[in-house]
Amino acid sequence: MSKLRHECAVAAVFAKNKDNNIIDKLLASISKMQHRGQDSCGISYVKDEKITNKTALGLIKDNFLNFKEKSNIAIAHTRYATIGKINIKNAQPYFYNNVSACFNGTISKSENYKRILIKKGYTFETDSDCEVILKWIFSKLKKNSDNWSLNEVSNILNSDFKDGAYSLLMLFKDRIFAFKDIYSYRPLVFIETKEEYFILSEDCITSEKAMQKIELDKGQGIEINKNGYFLTKKSSSNISKKCVFEVVYFASKNSNVFNVNVKEKRIKLGELLALDDNVEADIVVPVMNSGFWGAFGYSKKRNIKLSFAIKNNENILRTFIENKSNRNKAVNEKYSIIRNKVQDKNIIVVDDSIVRGLTVKKITSLLKKNGAKSVHFRLFSPPIINVCLWGVDIPDKSELLAYIYKSKDNNIAKELGADSIKYIPKKLFCEVFNENQWCHNCFRKK
Repeated sequence: MSKLRHECAVAAVFAKNKDNNIIDKLLASISKMQHRGQDSCGISYVKDEKITNKTALGLIKDNFLNFKEKSNIAIAHTRYATIGKINIKNAQPYFYNNVSACFNGTISKSENYKRILIKKGYTFETDSDCEVILKWIFSKLKKNSDNWSLNEVSNILNSDFKDGAYSLLMLFKDRIFAFKDIYSYRPLVFIETKEEYFILSEDCITSEKAMQKIELDKGQGIEINKNGYFLTKKSSSNISKKCVFEVVYFASKNSNVFNVNVKEKRIKLGELLALDDNVEADIVVPVMNSGFWGAFGYSKKRNIKLSFAIKNNENILRTFIENKSNRNKAVNEKYSIIRNKVQDKNIIVVDDSIVRGLTVKKITSLLKKNGAKSVHFRLFSPPIINVCLWGVDIPDKSELLAYIYKSKDNNIAKELGADSIKYIPKKLFCEVFNENQWCHNCFRKK
């Protein structure tokens, strides 16, 4: 069975007043993170001191639009699976023995843990690492989950899953646990408002005024219950491996992840990308949505007009997180060009990155068919030449355009039909994302 990898969203809400219903706020929160996954979704909530778990294939809006249940404590998930089947059994949250859990990330040695658990008599319903983690904790603690403590669960995760990159939520009948891996690969933020506590993959998706906000640190856990919230100590390790793609691509432009403002960092990357770039152009065109602020920074730095000449089909979600069989179709349907903005123009197109090159190739073709004189692509991340082991959909080097052409810009541009291509230099990229604190594995040869 293929192992699943995830770039998902998790959300939890706990009402300070047990009589308050938080379901609408939870569904609003997870819906605003639909950009992080669109394969399946789910919610677990407490009613009459029992956990009810509901999952579905597809989008939140298509499955929970008229959801009328009430609860003061619940968690939710939206899933993006890059390896493994898209089916209802793999949808999260995953419920087992009065605990419901959901997960954003990957465990590199989960098959090893699964084999050990099978020898101990455990059986498995899904292909997900979430099930492995939850059953591993049960096997270690050997007691009813009502008696689990935050510290002992945190200790198991930090000692046994050191090779994991994850954010993890657990729902009990009267409390919520949340954890982050010891290297802080994935973002997870705690927000306290006047009436609720939130735990979210991204902070921008709640409109409630925050009384305080805490980005969980390396190996840190948090418990929320009727008495408030309690944090464990962060990992003592000096090593962080925060995923740069969270800021460059995945996170919403209005978010702060890892205590970093996404919009500001993308603008800065665009400004650095513009340095020493002398290609003549009439307009700078962003690839929406993640490319916009980088294009804004580039346009401002070079004093070239920013033009919204590429239109997105809002009914097509992110092509990067489509499964492979649907990706080509989605790319073809997603973009259209406003002809009078590009005809007889020399164009610089700014985007966050190139992985397989399908999107860039399609956009270049469309621009030239609509009369563009020249098309020059500019990317505000370095060439992607290595696979990602930690949950981003980069599973095979043979799919990576920059790896295939050994990062030779002329050859890449020719393959894409562009007049030129330029990536931000790795040195400048590292001025924004220091390699000692951020994971750069996808930009490294080994």
